[in-house]
Amino acid sequence: MTIEKFKNLLPDFILGMLSEAEEIELRSFIQSNLEAASIYEEWKSLEEELDTISEQPSRKMDDRFYQFLESENNDGVDESAKVYSINRPKKELGWLKAVAVAAILVVGFLIGKQWESPSIVNTQEITNSTALQEAAQETEAVRTELVISLVDQPSASKRLQALSEASKLSEATDQVINALFKMLNSDPNVNVRLAAVSALSNYVENPKVREGLVLSITMQDSPMVQIALADLMVTLKEQKSINSMETLLQKPDINQAVKQKLEESINQII
Repeated sequence: MTIEKFKNLLPDFILGMLSEAEEIELRSFIQSNLEAASIYEEWKSLEEELDTISEQPSRKMDDRFYQFLESENNDGVDESAKVYSINRPKKELGWLKAVAVAAILVVGFLIGKQWESPSIVNTQEITNSTALQEAAQETEAVRTELVISLVDQPSASKRLQALSEASKLSEATDQVINALFKMLNSDPNVNVRLAAVSALSNYVENPKVREGLVLSITMQDSPMVQIALADLMVTLKEQKSINSMETLLQKPDINQAVKQKLEESINQII
């Protein structure tokens, strides 16, 4: 194995995407090649630094929101749907961590190319803060692409992963916003739609997002999603949502728990 082939295979190795034979070959190369071992150790170190960056609060909806949804679920409102938990399963967290490491690798290779070029500033002048800032920017770009690529996946768990990544973005592009609303308004899985409400709540300062959430109220047929949106409107004190909730109240088949929640929400916003 050459060092170039090693560099090409390393991202897939971190993501657990290599075959057993390839993984054995790569591990053997790391043990026998000092340069490969050094590169691998650098990525492990960068991964630990990224963990520090990533451990930031990503959700703005308070605990009462989720406690209310859970209590409504226990009272018999759409019992087939379970609220997507903030505490994601360990398996999913491992997958997301791998994605973050992949972003680190992208940055690492770019920095590595600079180190190899005599025309680039000496590596000693690249501070830790600069490297971390570049890693964060690269991670943001990777997460954006990941969200967009997972929106149309047939697996609901993959679409939930897209929403989880979207919640970590400091800024959401129009493409990401459109992807989130696509899941909120047309996804067949109630858990995905609930998670979409939570993800979109991170970007309510965007007028397009607030307007889209208001319009979405009358488009929902799941009591759990209707309640989630109503509670979010109360949190935002969104006056424009009153008309949408009143329209929903006029539906003859409206769930009684939802009806009560909508009436309470309208009174709280007025």
